[in-house]
Amino acid sequence: MSDYALQTSIRLCQQVSRSAKSNFVPAFSLLPSAKREAMEILYAYTRFTDDLADQPDIDPRTGTVLPTGTRRKLQKLNQWVAALEATLGSLNGNKPLIAEPEHETAFLALEQQFPGCTGLKLLPALKMVVNRFNIPREPLFHLIDGVESDIEPHEFETFEDCADYCHQVATSVGFASLAIWGTTEPLFSEPVVRAAKACGIAFQWTNILRDLAEDYHNNRIYLPQNELHRYGLTVNQFGTLLDRKSWNEQKKKPKNLSDYDQYAFHEMIRRMENFEEKWSKLIQFQLERCEIYYTNAAPLYPLIQQDSRRVFGLMWNRYYKLFRKIQENPLQIVHGKVQLTKFQKLRLLFRWKCLPAKWIK
Repeated sequence: MSDYALQTSIRLCQQVSRSAKSNFVPAFSLLPSAKREAMEILYAYTRFTDDLADQPDIDPRTGTVLPTGTRRKLQKLNQWVAALEATLGSLNGNKPLIAEPEHETAFLALEQQFPGCTGLKLLPALKMVVNRFNIPREPLFHLIDGVESDIEPHEFETFEDCADYCHQVATSVGFASLAIWGTTEPLFSEPVVRAAKACGIAFQWTNILRDLAEDYHNNRIYLPQNELHRYGLTVNQFGTLLDRKSWNEQKKKPKNLSDYDQYAFHEMIRRMENFEEKWSKLIQFQLERCEIYYTNAAPLYPLIQQDSRRVFGLMWNRYYKLFRKIQENPLQIVHGKVQLTKFQKLRLLFRWKCLPAKWIK
């Protein structure tokens, strides 16, 4: 039996999912078995797609890391799009080349067509889930559009620009998940779409705030440029504030006091504190807006089928608790990545797994 056998593909997706350190994966245990399996497969697809922007190539003979520039990453992404179109069909109406997930010979042919694309082993399972739960293809391709934005980082001029990115990388996965969970209203009905889009922005904006420093050092700035300027910050000043080592070093008096200019030193501290004040106001604005999106996302809970509400409840609670932790002390995002403690995560899991499924913040 080949590596492309459907059951082998399913097991591989489960392995990818269960080995990941994600806020989402623990919630899958709250689902009925068929939906849990489907979510693990969907997660494996999203994980592989996202890694195309970040993970280097590995020499299969030596195991050494190979240089992976922008051109190579885009090449891999385009290859992945073509393989996905062959499996699911394209958005412009072209039918898939592979009719059923059990067609091993057809999936084996993809290996000859797209050599070196390790994600091909995930596709039989993905096709099975798409067919079984009528997952729309658009969100799966929109995720790839978002990943392409990360391969060639660019600045977002307005919040609306960044919201589009959030919908590509977060809301797209949300719609695919909702197709698996089931909804009490049609998937693309107005109340579901409104709440799902708010949820995608709330979750992704929390990630953006949490990872501000890390993303900046990877040449990625997701906060809108016009909002930086509104609060009187340039990109360089913003970067200085995020560089905690530089920030702390500059605040220290020089060891050689013969070169110490007290006036110049205090003037520098004054300017830095002025930058810090502007930065605090900028982040406070981001947090206040993000809170609104969490509020608008909450109505999604009763729109989900009853046997899947717990999974959304846990996901929403974990992200909201993380958001609240940032909100309580925004300067944490300068000093390191903000995370929930292991105890906090276990407590939320126990609450949604063992207690009545009642919606609370």
